[in-house]
Amino acid sequence: MNRKLFLILGFIISVSFLTSCNNNSGSVSVLNTEDTIIVYNRHLAMAVLYQQSAAETKALYYQAYNLATLMLDKELGNKSFNGKRAVVVDVDETILDNSPFEAAMITRNAKFPDDWSKWTEMAKAKALPGSVDFLNYAADKGVEVFYITNRSLNERDATIKNLIAEKFPMADTNHVITKTDESSKVKRRNKLMETHKIVLLIGDNLTDFDGIFDKASVENRAKSVDDLKNEFGKKFIVLPNPMYGDWENALYNYNKKLEPIDKIKIRKSNLKDF
Repeated sequence: MNRKLFLILGFIISVSFLTSCNNNSGSVSVLNTEDTIIVYNRHLAMAVLYQQSAAETKALYYQAYNLATLMLDKELGNKSFNGKRAVVVDVDETILDNSPFEAAMITRNAKFPDDWSKWTEMAKAKALPGSVDFLNYAADKGVEVFYITNRSLNERDATIKNLIAEKFPMADTNHVITKTDESSKVKRRNKLMETHKIVLLIGDNLTDFDGIFDKASVENRAKSVDDLKNEFGKKFIVLPNPMYGDWENALYNYNKKLEPIDKIKIRKSNLKDF
């Protein structure tokens, strides 16, 4: 075999191999970095579109805050309690919409926390449906509103600015309680309960409600929901968030060091087909 023919055959074999790798649904191209990153973020597209475009999402928020109003009125009917009442809400995807940031993770081929501080500093997240009306209703009824968020302390001023711009009540340093030394919200809730009766907890992540969900496995999260089933729709009001959260982190066993390609494999392996 002459040298020219040998080189041609080698080229054909190489192209065939790479084409096979790129067409394999279980593989990711190692030649085109941009394509690889797009694959990493592709799973977010439908979730972000649901959050931004589905009227069903808006309906779920209205439904949740209508229910919160009913439960608050019921609590206020209890005239035997004369102490301070509080409603506790999470911020992100509970009262403020960060879906533009999640969309940017796709269109810019980025990943959290890339540009997160830039986004929060802009203070331009829009209020989610029903949230402003409900929290102002609570405030008008003499119920204090506390925002317990896992945004960091250095994001507090921008968060308060954002809340004020969207006309949320009690948006100040006394009522916006950011993350300090840990992500768990248990200590912050317990501190508040020293002076107030928490009548409602509203959030998009189960850790917004009870410490039993902190770092819990997929199975234990499901079991604890069953154990606390009587609280949902009464004291616990859950908002939708298909974009991110501990429901996803639990799939990865809370391993923050996993490579994106490993996360892809884990997500696929957890699908249940027929």
